[in-house]
Amino acid sequence: MNIAELTERVEKISHGYAEQFGIDRTDEWFILKLQEEMGELVQAFIDLKGMGRERGLSAQQKEAALATECADVLGMLLLLARNEGVDLGRAMQEKWLQYEAL
Repeated sequence: MNIAELTERVEKISHGYAEQFGIDRTDEWFILKLQEEMGELVQAFIDLKGMGRERGLSAQQKEAALATECADVLGMLLLLARNEGVDLGRAMQEKWLQYEAL
């Protein structure tokens, strides 16, 4: 699956969720949700690495939480980029993949 296809699938889900719960997905909402998900990713990482208080989660639960939060961050990043007209494929090519030959 390519980035554009993944983005459109995530968009459909997010749009439906917003309609169901009456969420106004303003420009600011996308960046704020990304920040919220980043905070949850950091918390999952802290838990996984044993750097915070014990929450009674097994190692498998901690690993699953990290994976879930990574997916949430990626999903919100895709939505933010889509909303702002950013072509992530092109941006990755220009920023990162140009160095593949190095």
